[in-house]
Amino acid sequence: MSPMQRAGKHVSSWLRRRARPLLSGGLLVAALAACQANVQSAKTEDEARLMIPVPICVKRLPRGTTPGAVVSLRPDEYWPILLPSFDRNARTVDPNAPDCSGRLSLSNLSTQGTESVRVDPQKATVAPGADGMKIVWLQSHRVGEDMYEGLLALTRQRESYMEVYAVGIHRGRPDGTRFALQRMGPRYVVEGTQEDCSGDGGERRCRAAAFVYLVGTGSLRPAASFPVEQTARSMQRDGNQLDFRFSASTEYKDTAIELTEHLSVSAKGQGEIRVSDLERAFRLEAGQLVASGESLWTKTLRELGQKPLD
Repeated sequence: MSPMQRAGKHVSSWLRRRARPLLSGGLLVAALAACQANVQSAKTEDEARLMIPVPICVKRLPRGTTPGAVVSLRPDEYWPILLPSFDRNARTVDPNAPDCSGRLSLSNLSTQGTESVRVDPQKATVAPGADGMKIVWLQSHRVGEDMYEGLLALTRQRESYMEVYAVGIHRGRPDGTRFALQRMGPRYVVEGTQEDCSGDGGERRCRAAAFVYLVGTGSLRPAASFPVEQTARSMQRDGNQLDFRFSASTEYKDTAIELTEHLSVSAKGQGEIRVSDLERAFRLEAGQLVASGESLWTKTLRELGQKPLD
């Protein structure tokens, strides 16, 4: 072998040794890029699921007389769809039977050994929401005067079937209860409000509280509650009467519910004598809504030596 050939062989061997780490580094960079792409893809898919939730059950509906038309359901028709154990003739449900998703949602609402609960099929609250959604509350279990518990469901009705996306349990008074669908960034949130009013004219007084359910993994999870409108009256030692009026407005953000609270104090014959304002929030942390501070109304009741009403 000539000196020129030996030199060429050494150069070729050196180039192969140098190429190995370069090739290995290139594969590493490619692998890291692919891993990052997979993580980003999974994150995008998770966000898509939040924006377009996956049904946990699909129930076929009776066909309408007009092709393409959506059947308008009566309140009593939601019972057999959401609770397959509903007996239309006996007007009962089995609390130990699964709901349409296969979950035992009602199992903890009755005493052990109860096999059937008589219900009023007309006791169903149906509230429309954005994107064709509907929030349905079936009041199956009476727990006090005008107080009921029952299945709460987030649904959407199609032409020939109904999709159910999440279920939970709600407790409240049907009269004065309303529901609304809100958005926190990509996720759905079910907001309910319980309002009770009494009196007429200038003496009319209302109390209202809000409760929030987070939608996730097919469940409606209670996550927060707060006063929206409240009143109280206090007699001072000098015999003067003070009226306290509280109100709160809410704004839904990507990762928080921001509240602006207002308190007005009036004295008989003097009008408004004091005003207080507070801004606070419920922030989404690890799948839970965490309050940034105590409500202005809670502080006020503590000062007055009163307890919040249910």
